[in-house]
Amino acid sequence: MERLNDSIHFIQIESIREKEFLEDCAGLTWKSYRPFLEAAQCDNRLALAACVGSVPVGLWLSARTPSEDTPKTHTLLSLFVAPEWRRRGLATDLMQAAEGELSALGISSVTTSYSSILPGADAMSCLLRKQSWAEPVPDRIRICGRVGDTFATSRAWDSLLKRLQRQGVRYLSWEEAGDGVLEQAAAMVDAGEAPAWSDPRPWKDALSAEFSLAIFDGAGGLAGWVICERQEKLDRWYFPIGWVTPPEQDRGTLVGAYLEGSMRIQTGNGASALAVLEASPRQGRAWRLFEKHFSTLALWSDRLLISQKNLGIEPTLLFE
Repeated sequence: MERLNDSIHFIQIESIREKEFLEDCAGLTWKSYRPFLEAAQCDNRLALAACVGSVPVGLWLSARTPSEDTPKTHTLLSLFVAPEWRRRGLATDLMQAAEGELSALGISSVTTSYSSILPGADAMSCLLRKQSWAEPVPDRIRICGRVGDTFATSRAWDSLLKRLQRQGVRYLSWEEAGDGVLEQAAAMVDAGEAPAWSDPRPWKDALSAEFSLAIFDGAGGLAGWVICERQEKLDRWYFPIGWVTPPEQDRGTLVGAYLEGSMRIQTGNGASALAVLEASPRQGRAWRLFEKHFSTLALWSDRLLISQKNLGIEPTLLFE
């Protein structure tokens, strides 16, 4: 294909061994995704470069979703075009070529997620719509702030925690609750009593046992949990999962858990320690409270947008 008198061609990166080429491709994606460019990842990912001569100027990078429930799904990690090559339809060409390759591999759908505050977020949303992906929608709200500022967002938080305490709600760290709490939470997920997205098992090796919390109701039963992970490289604490049983959802129990977690982090690490709180529409009231209160003193906040496309197309192979 031709783009403004320059010859553009596509290369699947698993066929490339030249160090310089791979380094150039690595510059077209996030640092955390660069390991996916390695040949050892070929069975689980598609890395497609758009090149001018031997120079990569665009990159599609997707990987198979690590789930037995969705074995034929890929997650789009990166779609990037070098600044000097934008506004020429190259991202569209990359996307169409990659979708053809994935379809030929038996992949039935592709999903993606991206931050609403990234510089290219609007352009990405527009591209997805034009290529018949599902309308991007907010899947999560994320708020980053200092734990010492948490209680400053509302005068009601002290009274909320005192009310929950009177009602018998208890928050125990995973250290305090013991190893059995993971097994109990997993059993609730497997039995359908807790949603699959709340499953703490994938976080078993990464969670902070000191600041992840098990939530017990007034009768002493496990009523939910909050997972906390220490992100060393970013120097912050991250709360990716928080869930409570339906009876607790409208009582502020989950918000109370985040408040408790923030207090414990402050006690051990100081008021300036950073935490990222996350909520999804599935958490109902927690999403609304985060948006109304916690975002007021946030250092930053965003929405994580998601979209998906079913690849009900005839494969158009570039490589045979």
